[in-house]
Amino acid sequence: MKILIVDDEPLARLRLKNMLSHFEYDQVLEASHGEEGVAMTAKHLPDLVFMDIEMPAMDGMQAAAIIKQKHPGIPIIFSTAHDEFALQAFDIAAVDYILKPLTAERLKQALEKVGISCGHDKIRVKKGNEVIMVAITDIICLVAEDKYVTAHLCDQTLLIDQSLAELEQAFSLLFRVHRNALINTDYLQGIHSAPGEPPKVMLDKLDWQPVISRRQLPALKKIIQGL
Repeated sequence: MKILIVDDEPLARLRLKNMLSHFEYDQVLEASHGEEGVAMTAKHLPDLVFMDIEMPAMDGMQAAAIIKQKHPGIPIIFSTAHDEFALQAFDIAAVDYILKPLTAERLKQALEKVGISCGHDKIRVKKGNEVIMVAITDIICLVAEDKYVTAHLCDQTLLIDQSLAELEQAFSLLFRVHRNALINTDYLQGIHSAPGEPPKVMLDKLDWQPVISRRQLPALKKIIQGL
């Protein structure tokens, strides 16, 4: 896991780097200000960014906004001595907001929220104003709509920050049936065909049926044959 620390205080970077090493995260990059953090994010595409807020030139809020615009799938955790920016941080879709001085327990909680980037079998989803973790096995399908990705579960729908491409690459049980839809093959039942309509996927525990693109139809049929 590749982690980038953006902080203008060398001692703060060193402390966080040492704490991360105790969690066996040794691939840690450092940036001393916001502009450098934006540049290093573009160059190295880290799995996670720890961002300070009050820094010279470009502050952490500005840097995080640019990173989220260009790389929306990269999670950002704000690490700061000030608590007054918390609401603004979550408006930028931060995963967490932790106050200095850091403790090992609080850092562990923040890392657990990263979910997909830590290699877990859970992903981060938005439920109202909260960010929670959901097991990938509970998600029936994922659909890209406008600027959002919606996760369809058997009893609810939730929003996800990651793109379909990132999710498809991270989880082998997800199959792309259309440019805007992934399905969990564990819920695959079959294909529904009707005259004059595109084929659709039949999914267990879900009445809604995603459309299948012509390009993906042969591959999906092979998966069904192997069930």
